[in-house]
Formats: sequence, structure tokens, C-alpha cells
Amino acid sequence: MTRAIVTGAAGFIGSHLSEKLLAEGYTILGIDNFDPWYDPEIKKTNINNCLLHGNFDLIDADIRSVDFLSLFKEGDTVFHLAARPGVQDSWGNGFADSVENNIYGTQRIFEAALHTGVRRVVFASSSSIYGASATDLKREVHPISPYGVSKAACEQLAEVYRERGLDLVPLRYFTVYGPRQRPDMAMNRLFRAALPGSFRFPLRGNGSQRREFTFVKDVVNATIAAGYTLKNVSSEAFDIGGGVSASLAEVMGIVEEITGASIRVDQHPIAAGDPLITVASTESAKELLGWEATTSLRDGLQEHYESFSGSLTSVS
Repeated sequence: MTRAIVTGAAGFIGSHLSEKLLAEGYTILGIDNFDPWYDPEIKKTNINNCLLHGNFDLIDADIRSVDFLSLFKEGDTVFHLAARPGVQDSWGNGFADSVENNIYGTQRIFEAALHTGVRRVVFASSSSIYGASATDLKREVHPISPYGVSKAACEQLAEVYRERGLDLVPLRYFTVYGPRQRPDMAMNRLFRAALPGSFRFPLRGNGSQRREFTFVKDVVNATIAAGYTLKNVSSEAFDIGGGVSASLAEVMGIVEEITGASIRVDQHPIAAGDPLITVASTESAKELLGWEATTSLRDGLQEHYESFSGSLTSVS
């Protein structure tokens, strides 16, 4: 087995990916800069289990400046998840962070991987590259937010480096949820707004917007398959979606069933860059990666809730 490099190893998806790879016997070098964009203590908690494992090393470093040429080795598989997330935070001055972290940081990884003989780079793209076009009838790369533009640019960089011989696999993640989800993301906010306290969920629009919600453990399985199961890499990017597109109102109903409480809501206009619907097309992932999501939205939300409420109990 090759060594795995995981950027963003202490993040939401990266920590789950690192744990799964360790369980499967891989040696891992994790890279994370514990960006204070959200509480670094959350990330430190995410990565605790990995730090106890003898096959895991962690480097506290920024992908915009770390010397990848000295870290990467021939035969490594790189899972590049580090990024500046957030559609709404990418507007205005926030776009500079999207460009530096997402585009420039990714280009540095591709460049170093090309020159060190890395066997494959799997990297996190996003359903945001589709904008409003990720539906059953229409699928075009047409981002409607600066964040989506940054992710589309990363896929264009992949085409450039693929032409030079680098083995690259882009994965377009669709609305990932589950334990360790970032505190700014919808599921965490919904559970917070249903549990005792004063927090209110900022509902944008009437809840009719639909998303292909994807459980984090399914995302991890797809990511590992892209790294090691996929044999012949083409120029294709893979949609990684949960299999069912549900409205936010439907999700809110399930959250209220699970918690036995009503969600406190503040009404807001629909935000710029927020598409009405996203639907993944996962046929290629099933055929070429041998992967499809197996976690129902109800089961995934139940596991998310148990983890979320447990973390609140441990803090109190």
C-alpha cells in the first residue's frame, strides 16, 4: 500500500477520511493549518483519534506556503481536501481567501505532485461549480458564486496538469453532512435551533430549495475508491451525491422528529449564489468507482444528531 497524504486532515471530511484510511492499514501524513476561520479547537478534537495512531503524522502547515517538494514522495497518493469553504463568505473581500486557498494552494499541490512522482491526486471539488444547472435535465459548469468559480478553476487546473501527465481525479461533493460538520453548516444549525437555548435557524426563503444531501461516511468511501479502486483515469469528474434530493423543509421535518422539538426560525431572503435545486448524477461513480451512497437521509441525520448532542453534553 502507498502512503496517503491528506490535506485538511483535521477538518470535517478530512478527519473521517484519515480515520478510515488508518483502519484499512495505510500510513498517513496529514496536513492542516488549523485556520481560525472557525474554532481550531474543534479541529483538534476531530483529529484526536488519529494522533493516537502510530501510522499517522500531522504537520501544522499552510498549503499556500508549505514545501510540498520536500514532503511528497514517489508513489504517494494525495487526497487534497484543504480549502476555504463557504459560498456566502466568498463574496466581496472574501474572494481573496478563496483564490489563495482554493486556486493557488491547489496549483502548488499539483505542481509538486507532478515533479515528485505522486501516483495520483484525488481532490475535492464541489456541486457549487454547477450553479443552478445541477438538475436532472441540465448539467453545465456554470457557477453562480465566487466560491463556485474557485472550485471550477481548480478543475481547469487539473486539466492543465493532466495534460502534463499527472493522474488526477476531481470529486464533486454534494452537500455533505454528518458528525463533525462545520458549525456554520445547515444541519448543525438546525439541531442547535431545535435543542434548548436561544439559537434560531436563519431560514433563507421558504425551505423549498432542494439539495442532494450526502452522508460523510459515504463521501469517504467514494474518496478512497477514487484513490485506489479506479484503474483507468480519464478527464471525467465524478458527482458524489447521496442518491435523493430533499427540500430543506423536509429536512427540518426530520430534525424535528428526531429531536422531538420545534425548530426556532428567523426568516431571511434567499441568499445570492444559492441555487434552488441540486441533483447529482452518480452513474459514472457507480460504474467506474464501484460506489454508491448507502446511508438514508433519516439514518444519517440520526447519527449526526447523536454525535452533535453528545458533543454538547461533553462540553457542559
